[in-house]
Amino acid sequence: MVTNNFASEKFTPLVGYWCLPSGHLNDDDRHVLTDLYLPILGTEAFSLYLLLWEKIPNKELITQRKSHAELMSLLGIDLKRFYEARIKAEALGLIRTFQKKDNLGTYYIYQLFEPLSPDEFFKDDLMSIFLYEQIGESKYHLLADKYMHSELILKDSHEITKEFLEVFNLSSNDLINTPTEVRNTQGNFQTTPKTKKPTLSAEATSQLDWELITDRIEQLYKIQPDDLLANQELILNLHAFYGLDEIALINVIGKTCDIVNNKIDPDRLKKVVQDRFEKNANISVKRQTEVEPKEETATTSSNFNRADQLILQQAKSMTPADFLTAQKQKSGGFVGTVESRALRDMAMKTELSAAVLNIMVYYILQNSPALTLPLMETMANDWQQNEVHTPEQALQRITDFQTKPRSPKRRYNNNRPRKVEQATDWSKVKSNVPDQHDPQTSRNDLQDRLQRLRNKDN
Repeated sequence: MVTNNFASEKFTPLVGYWCLPSGHLNDDDRHVLTDLYLPILGTEAFSLYLLLWEKIPNKELITQRKSHAELMSLLGIDLKRFYEARIKAEALGLIRTFQKKDNLGTYYIYQLFEPLSPDEFFKDDLMSIFLYEQIGESKYHLLADKYMHSELILKDSHEITKEFLEVFNLSSNDLINTPTEVRNTQGNFQTTPKTKKPTLSAEATSQLDWELITDRIEQLYKIQPDDLLANQELILNLHAFYGLDEIALINVIGKTCDIVNNKIDPDRLKKVVQDRFEKNANISVKRQTEVEPKEETATTSSNFNRADQLILQQAKSMTPADFLTAQKQKSGGFVGTVESRALRDMAMKTELSAAVLNIMVYYILQNSPALTLPLMETMANDWQQNEVHTPEQALQRITDFQTKPRSPKRRYNNNRPRKVEQATDWSKVKSNVPDQHDPQTSRNDLQDRLQRLRNKDN
């Protein structure tokens, strides 16, 4: 068990590391990594992953482990860039990271996994969505065609492969009664999945009225429930990723379906949703009628002034994309591509609600002309670890940090002048130690998966 003191220890270049292989990386895997994973990983995460495979120990003892400084020197990156590269590989299921401590001190164990096969990759909705977004339609189809050749060659063929027991003979007694030695040996091995394949939680599924979608799709477009169910994971992923509600999903499915066969067209559906998002990135949001803030309980709105209550009301009534656009328009600016993706990253990879993210956007734009992913990650880490669930709690936490006495130190390193007012020094939050992992916790929630997948340099 990891103690609190151990969990709070800072990650430094002097901390040791140890590589633990799970499988074997062959030449075919390297081709898949280059074609399918590199566009998502980026060069630094890609290089780190391959370097860790090269650093798998042969005869070395764990007491002879090397420090992270050696890895950083070989890669030519600093501690922050190393961490960002590592978590990208973690998000794609290529690395699992563990903390451990012995007499020599704290060290990290990197368990390495091979990439998914091309078939698994393209059948995975999230992987294919992210690859499509990074490389565009034409390159995506080129890669899909490249790795579908094997299926085309096998079309109309007749398999004559022999099964194991057709070639090798075992006695009926051995098949029924496993020898004791074999059974004992099997007990010493643990089955570890090649990659952690996150699944949608019941909470994610319950966010949509699936019965409504099914009824309307069948009534309007004659698409059978079985076909809709076969594409359920894709539809739920699009809902979580782009924030589409039931009506929007019904409309976009209807516009992209195969009207000849009355089937959902997954590729066209992905493309239209992505194009729609990009098209609307800088379209003015509809002006919303200002209403009096609803009465909140004594523990929520009563401690905030009129201006804060108005911000809270806006944060609760607008999506993060619309809130960001409205705030930029108010200041005379525009939504940049980088900050738009940064906000989308945070919306997809954190457990923070849309209203809480809006408070984060509001705070950052009071002190900076644009959103930056590192600062948003710092704040999101602090808020998640300190159980900030509501916009009121988020606004109160900002207020608490702003009023807390602090020694004058350099603020966030965004390399630009700052406003005079003192802002939250999130870098001092004790809980913002990026490398706290609980390797026993199953992270099957879709939002967490998106967190890892979308943490990419833009």
